[in-house]
Amino acid sequence: MKLRLVLGDQLTRGLSSLRDMAAGDVVLLVEVAEEAGYVPHHKQKIALLFSAMRHFAQDLRDEGVLVDYVRLDDADNSGTFGGEVARAIARHAPETVVVTEAAEWRVLQMMQGWQEAFGLPVEIR
Repeated sequence: MKLRLVLGDQLTRGLSSLRDMAAGDVVLLVEVAEEAGYVPHHKQKIALLFSAMRHFAQDLRDEGVLVDYVRLDDADNSGTFGGEVARAIARHAPETVVVTEAAEWRVLQMMQGWQEAFGLPVEIR
C-alpha cells in the first residue's frame, strides 16, 4: 500500500502521484498551520484553499478512493506537513510515500528529507 500526499496547490486527478493508484492506496490531504501562516494570507484565500481541498477529497471518495483528510481544527493536528505524514504513516503503515514535487523550494526540501526521517521510501515525482 502506498500513501499518496496531495498538496493544496495540486488538486487535480491527473497529478503524477495519483496516476497509478491501486486498491488499498490512501490519499492524504492535510490542512496545516505551517502553510496557512508562514506568510500573511488573506483569510478568504485560506478559506478558498481549504474548501477546494475538501471538495477534491470528496470527489476522490465519490470515486471510491480511500482518503485520509486532516482538518486544521483536528485536535491532534501537528500543524506541519512532516508531522501529518508521520501520523498518517503510523495510522496506515504504507510501504512507500508518493508525492508530486512541490512548487515551493522550502516544501521540496522538506520532502527530500522524509525518506531518512520516516525510514521508508519516499518517491518524489
